[in-house]
Amino acid sequence: MTNYILRRLFFAVPTLLGVAVLAFVLIHIAPGGPVAALVGDRGTPAQIAQVTHSLGLDKPLHEQFFAWIGALAHGDLGFSYVRQSPVAALIAERLPATLLLMGFALLISIAIAIPLGVVQAARQRTRFDRIASLAVFIAWSMPTFWFGTLLIALFAVTLGWSPVGGLQTIDTTAFDWPSRLAHLVLPAATLAIVSIAGWSRYVRGSMIEQLREDYARTAVAKGLGPSTVLFKHVLRNALIPFITLLGSSLPGLFGGAVITESIFAYPGMGQLFWQAALDRDYATLLGMTVITGVLVILGNLLADLAYGIVDPRVRYE
Repeated sequence: MTNYILRRLFFAVPTLLGVAVLAFVLIHIAPGGPVAALVGDRGTPAQIAQVTHSLGLDKPLHEQFFAWIGALAHGDLGFSYVRQSPVAALIAERLPATLLLMGFALLISIAIAIPLGVVQAARQRTRFDRIASLAVFIAWSMPTFWFGTLLIALFAVTLGWSPVGGLQTIDTTAFDWPSRLAHLVLPAATLAIVSIAGWSRYVRGSMIEQLREDYARTAVAKGLGPSTVLFKHVLRNALIPFITLLGSSLPGLFGGAVITESIFAYPGMGQLFWQAALDRDYATLLGMTVITGVLVILGNLLADLAYGIVDPRVRYE
C-alpha cells in the first residue's frame, strides 16, 4: 500500500501543475487586478505605474508565472498586498473553520442520504418512495443561497432557535464547542441539502441494481431476513461506487462553501475566496486554488484507500 500511495502522490504533481497553470492564466486575463484595488478609482497614472512595478505586474506573464511557481515549490504561497499578510497565514487561519463546516455537512449528508436511499430501494414504487423522490428533486432544484436565506428567516429570525451567522458567540473568547455547534447547524444544513438529494438517489439506484443480482436472490432463497440481505450483503456492495462519489464531491462542497459562508458570514476559506475575488487579490486566489487542488487529490486518494475496507477483493499492488 505504501508504494501505491507514493505512486499516486507522484502522479498528482502534474495534476497540480496543470491546476496552477490554468488558475494563473484565468486569473490574470480577468479584467481588473490588485493594482486597481490598492490604488482606487482616483489613482493617478504615476501611482498606478509605481504600484504595478512594485508588484512585478509589469513583467511578462511567463516571468511572473515562473517566479510564482518557484516560490510555490519552496512552500511560499505568496503575499497578499491587499490584506498585507502572507497567503499561507490567511489560509491557516481560515482552513480549520471550513474543514469543520465541510466535515459536519458531510456527516449530515451521509447520515441522511444512505438510510434514505436504502429505504427507498427496499420500498421502491411505494407511496413512501414517490414522496421521498419528490422531496429529493425539490431539494436538488433549490439554489443554495435561497435555501440558506430561508433557514435564516425561519430558524434564526422568526423562531430564534439558532444564531444568524458567525463562528461562535462574539463575547466568547475561548474555543466554545456548544457555541460552535450552534453556529454550524444552519450553514451545514445549507451545504448538505444538495448532497443529500444527489447521494440518496445514487444509493437508491445502486441498491436496486444490487438487489437484482444473483447473490441477493440466493440469500433471500436461503431464508435470510430482509434486513440481513439489505445491510449485510447488498449495502456493502452498493457503497463501493458511492465511495468514488464521495471523493469527487469535495470540489462541489468547497464551491458550495463559498456561497454558504458568504450568506452566514462564516469566517472560512469560502468567505475569504469570495472577498479575495471582489478585491481582485491575485495572490490569495492562486494560493487558495492550489490548496483546494491538494485537498481534492487527498480526498480522492482516501476514497481509493477506502475501497480496501469496503471490498476485501481490492489489492494495492
